[in-house]
Amino acid sequence: MNARAQYQTRSPSAAGSLGYHQAAIWVAVALVMFAAVRIQVVIPLLPKLRPALVASVLGLLYLMSNTPGAAWKSAFRDRSAQLMFLYYGWALVTVPFALYPGLAFDSATTPVLAQVAIVLATLVTAPTSTNLRILERFWAYGTAAHLAGMVALGVAVDGRVFTTTGYDPNDYAAMAAMVFPLCMGLVQREKGFWKAIALGCAVVLVLGVVKTGSRGGTLALVAGALFYVLAARGARKALSIALFVFGGMAAWAVAPPSYKQRMYALVEGEQDYNYTDYGGRKQIWARSRIYIARHPVAGVGIGNFPIIEGQYLEEKGKVGKWSTAHNSYYQAGVELGIFGGLLLMVQILVSYRRGWRLRRASIGDEPAGTGSHPELGAAFAAFTCSSVFLSHAYFPYFFGLMSLVAMAERVAAASPQESIQGATASLPMAGSRSRSSLRPVSMPAPLPVPPIADGRGGRATAGGWRSRAGWPGQRGRFAP
Repeated sequence: MNARAQYQTRSPSAAGSLGYHQAAIWVAVALVMFAAVRIQVVIPLLPKLRPALVASVLGLLYLMSNTPGAAWKSAFRDRSAQLMFLYYGWALVTVPFALYPGLAFDSATTPVLAQVAIVLATLVTAPTSTNLRILERFWAYGTAAHLAGMVALGVAVDGRVFTTTGYDPNDYAAMAAMVFPLCMGLVQREKGFWKAIALGCAVVLVLGVVKTGSRGGTLALVAGALFYVLAARGARKALSIALFVFGGMAAWAVAPPSYKQRMYALVEGEQDYNYTDYGGRKQIWARSRIYIARHPVAGVGIGNFPIIEGQYLEEKGKVGKWSTAHNSYYQAGVELGIFGGLLLMVQILVSYRRGWRLRRASIGDEPAGTGSHPELGAAFAAFTCSSVFLSHAYFPYFFGLMSLVAMAERVAAASPQESIQGATASLPMAGSRSRSSLRPVSMPAPLPVPPIADGRGGRATAGGWRSRAGWPGQRGRFAP
C-alpha cells in the first residue's frame, strides 16, 4: 500500500475520524520543547523538575489512554519508527557485551525514552497541514529562544560562548544549522506577523552560529542553505539566493574577529590541533577504525566510546583525555558495531529520500503542483554535515526531525489536491478549437458509494468504502 492510500484523508475533520486524538499535537509540542529543544535550561530552577522525563512519561501515558489503536498501528508501521526501534533495540542487545554494561544500560534507557516519545507523539498526531505548521513553528521558535538565552547567559571564552547547560558551542551551532532551513520555509509561507517572527528566528540562529565560533556548525549551515537553494524553484529560488547572500554578508559584517580568524584558517586549510594532537579529531577517527576492527559485531556498548579511549591510552602507556568520537558515524560504528553504524546511515538515507520527494510536494491548501518544501531535506543536509564533526548518533534533534519528515509525507499524501489527482482529466474548454487552447479541468469528486454488497467482497469502513478489488484509478479505496 502506497503512502497516499495509507494516509489518505480529505480534510482535517476526516483525519479525526480515523482515530487521531485532537490534543496529540500539543503533547508533541511539549515534547519538542522540553525533550528535544530543552528550553528549560534557560529558565532558572525549571531543570530541577526534570521536565523532559516528566513530559515523556506523562505524554506517552496520556496518548496511550486517548489515542485509538488504529493510529498507533499506523505509527508503528512507519519506516522511521521501525528503524528507530531497530536501532535502539540493537543498542539494548549489545548491553551485556559492553565494556561497562551499567553505563550502556543507562545510556540506552532513560535518554532514549524522550526520543521515542517525540517520534511516537508526532506520528500519532493527525496528519494535517495545520499540525505540521504548528510543529515547524515550535521547532523554529524554541530553538531560536534557546540560542538567544545561551548567548545572554553564556560566558565568552576566546570569542566563543560557553554555558553550563550540557551543550557545548558546537552542539548549539548544529542545532541552529538544522533548524535554520525550517525558519526559511516558514518565512516563504507565513504572512504578516508570523513571517516577521520566522525571519527574526532565522536571524537569531545565524547569529547564534557566529557566536559559537563553530567551524563545523558554519559548514552545516552552508550545506543546509545550499540544499535549500538547489531544491527550491521559481521565484522562491531567487528569493532564497538573495536572502542567503545578503544574510551571509550581514552576518560576516557583525562577526567578531575571532570567528573570522577561524573561518580564514578553515578556508586556507590550516592544520591546527585537530590534525596534530593525540586528542585531535583526525587521530581520534584513526583510532575509531581500530576499535571497530576489534569489536565489529556488538561494539563496545552505547555510551562507552570514552571507556575504550581510556583503555587504549592505558594500553599505549599514555596519559590523556578520554575523548568522545567527534563523529556520529564512527560513534555508532564503535559503540554499536558495524550493524549499528549501518542502521544510523539507513535512517539518514530514508529521511533524505523522503525530504527529496517532499521538496516539490503540494501540502495542505496549496494548489497542486505549486508547492516547494525543500526545508526538510535541507535540515538533514545540515545534520549530515554537522555529524562529521560531532557525536550526535543519538541526538534528539535527529530523531525529532526524522519524525517531522515522516509526518510531512503523510500530510502530502492526505492533501485534497493529491487525493483527487487521479480523478483529474484534461478536457477542452467550451469553444476551444486547437490543442494549444486545451486547459486542465478538475472533474468533480465522485459521489459517496452506498454501503451495499458489490459482489466483490467490499465492506464499509470508517473512512468510506473499501473494496478488495477496487476500481481502476482508486487504488483499492472508494471516495467517501
